[in-house]
Amino acid sequence: MELRYRPNWPTLLLGSILFVLLTWALLHQLPQAIVPRPAVGIIRINDDIWYGSNILFQAEIEAARRDRRIRAVVVQFDSPGGEVAASQSLFLELQNLRREMPVVGSVDSMAASGAYYAALATDPIYAKPSSSVGNVGVWGRVPPDLGVNDFIITSGPFKLTGSNREEFLRELESVKREFLATVVSQRGARLTLTPAELSQGLLYSGREAVRLGLIDHIGGQTDAVAEAARQAGIAHYDTVDLEVRVLGERPRYYSLNESWVGAADPVTGQRNLPYGIYLLYDAQLRGVP
Repeated sequence: MELRYRPNWPTLLLGSILFVLLTWALLHQLPQAIVPRPAVGIIRINDDIWYGSNILFQAEIEAARRDRRIRAVVVQFDSPGGEVAASQSLFLELQNLRREMPVVGSVDSMAASGAYYAALATDPIYAKPSSSVGNVGVWGRVPPDLGVNDFIITSGPFKLTGSNREEFLRELESVKREFLATVVSQRGARLTLTPAELSQGLLYSGREAVRLGLIDHIGGQTDAVAEAARQAGIAHYDTVDLEVRVLGERPRYYSLNESWVGAADPVTGQRNLPYGIYLLYDAQLRGVP
């Protein structure tokens, strides 16, 4: 008896479809597994700038360096500034990162004083039309004159305060000049304000800041991310929120932004700042010490 093979066409058709789908999936997923999809990282500077919050900000910067997928970074600012040394340190760290990859700035509601100082390390800088930008300058609380008495004896006349009024004013002027020089060096020919005009310490709206050359474009985070990707030469990419990543890996960082002695009261806005010099816009004082 002769046996003839009779193909099961529905089964063969189903098998062929499954084979094609599996092959397509492998061809599309395997390259991504071998070469991960590039990404733009988001670093958030969204609080007072002081040595404690800088630990979080620095961790975000390091996370961008460690992730080989991240080809560029957008720094999102929403800060009134803060301590002098902390603001300068953040500026320098962002400058170092910019030597490794594109670093673009994006201002949400405010980049004032020390936050604007840090934003000068990014290029270009975007802001919304009503963002507050600038407040270039420095202010401080002069330490009191404390004298030696029967209970306190010092080895030098300024041991108790570390300064006197004359030295304090000289230091204030030195920090101001350094801030102005940084603005001029980073903004270059784009800047239309003179150093004397910058020294007034005014805050400008985003639209006015573009006209004066303090920032470059009106736009939001999406625009800044697109520009960062363009500078990095990537067309298809993901975005990575580096603050979320760092806080997820190290939850203890949540407490850092809540413990600065000079933090504003959430209800009244008042600050109890120690004696010293600050790159800080104080809304309660309306910018005037």
